[in-house]
Amino acid sequence: MTPWPEPPPAASLSYAQYSGWACCWCAKSLLDVFGAVSAGIARGREGVHVLDVEVYACPGCAGRGSRRPPERRQGGTP
Repeated sequence: MTPWPEPPPAASLSYAQYSGWACCWCAKSLLDVFGAVSAGIARGREGVHVLDVEVYACPGCAGRGSRRPPERRQGGTP
């Protein structure tokens, strides 16, 4: 099994990716997808403000391997 890559930095995510509505890697909408999984924490800072956020991956990107069991999430508004 290949190791799960680190999520992109929080500052490089779109609003939808940061909000959990889109895959953190391919930006595919997760609103109509069943089987999205937690991809970890996207880290970031803006001065003294911490921008860390949990991000999600679509089933296609999540199927590339993981180092932990995926936490399944249903489609729809997060």
